[in-house]
Amino acid sequence: MMLELKGIKKVFNPGTADETVLFENFDFSVEKGEFVSIVGSNGSGKTTLLNLIGGAVMPEEGKIFLDGKDITGQKDFVRARRIGRVFQDPSGGAANRMTVAENLALAENKGKGYGLRPGLDKRSAERFRALLHPLGVGLEDRLNVPVGALSGGQRQLLTLVIATLTPIDLLLLDEHTAALDPKTAEETMRLTDKIVREKKITTLMVTHNLRFAVQYGTRLCMFDEGKIVLDKSGEDKAAVNAETLFQTTL
Repeated sequence: MMLELKGIKKVFNPGTADETVLFENFDFSVEKGEFVSIVGSNGSGKTTLLNLIGGAVMPEEGKIFLDGKDITGQKDFVRARRIGRVFQDPSGGAANRMTVAENLALAENKGKGYGLRPGLDKRSAERFRALLHPLGVGLEDRLNVPVGALSGGQRQLLTLVIATLTPIDLLLLDEHTAALDPKTAEETMRLTDKIVREKKITTLMVTHNLRFAVQYGTRLCMFDEGKIVLDKSGEDKAAVNAETLFQTTL
């Protein structure tokens, strides 16, 4: 099992009038290579789940295991060596004042020891062009352009490339198409699926787009008030359509 959450309890605003218990004795597991689409209403626990896995928040009770190793107490920056994450805001996954090539060079050296060596050279530029060309959005011709000058779709795709550039065990996608226009969201989702399939990355994708949830991934989970109320894989998932899913969320 690639990912396991066992007996998780998560409480927000403990000891106050606004205290909320979101997860209580919550179990969740993901097999290696699964692409799990996660849907649910606001406050259902989708993003909190990703925050627990990524280390942005800690559970009051329970354990989190990644590939059999207990990571419950690990800091988020330590988990980032094995877990990639793409957020909703396209500007949040890269250094906007640095160029595309500089961002890729930083990502390529993630987890390596410190030392004095060239960050960019002719070989790396050629390697980055070859890496970006299959995306088909022209990023390979914009290596020397600051990331902040890219379109939202280009930035989000670059963030996805950065998150998966070095070997990772798990990819977390947190509404990564929500801030994009419909056409760009479609293209970003198609390329996301391509990268996940080619690199065989175990992936959790939180989305409000029910059609994307149905169309992509190998497993579909629906959350409601910290509980999984629907969990479909394989042929069972293929039989679910967006309209049925929408009625379930009402």
